Amino acid sequence: MKFISLTYLLFLLYIIPIQAQEAGEEGETKHKLVLLFGLTHIPETIEDGEPLKSEELPTIGVDYYYRLNPKWQIGVVVDVELGEYAVDFGGEDIPRENAVVTGVVAGYRLLKGWSVFAGPGVEFERNKNIFIIRATTEYEFELGKNWGLAPAFSYDFKKEFGTYSLGIGLSKSF
Repeated sequence: MKFISLTYLLFLLYIIPIQAQEAGEEGETKHKLVLLFGLTHIPETIEDGEPLKSEELPTIGVDYYYRLNPKWQIGVVVDVELGEYAVDFGGEDIPRENAVVTGVVAGYRLLKGWSVFAGPGVEFERNKNIFIIRATTEYEFELGKNWGLAPAFSYDFKKEFGTYSLGIGLSKSF
């Protein structure tokens, strides 16, 4: 299971060109790395077969984006939900511990600073891997010298339940 997870992550990183390129004609950078800190909301957890209230878990992530043109970009996202909980998945209680959420997303810049992203992914966890579709919106504030700060909202659509996360990302474009 761990070998498959590692192979998938390496594949995601391989399909995106990571080598630095020269800036575009207008001085735009092509690459962006983001360090993300946030909270993920789990709507309903289970303990001893009984539904509990929702939980919020601290989440950290690293994202990589490649700008195709001024409006479109593609990226790889990797988040880790730091915590333990259990969810009802098709009538079965599935424990979750430090789930690693990965995805390949396409992004579109709606306005200067404001972008939306969507794409498929997998939530890796030792008890059960879950296919997801991630949708994200963020607004990036430029800090100068290709640094940025972006509040972000993401929703992960899953077969049996969905989660959302609120976070703040620190980015560096190159």
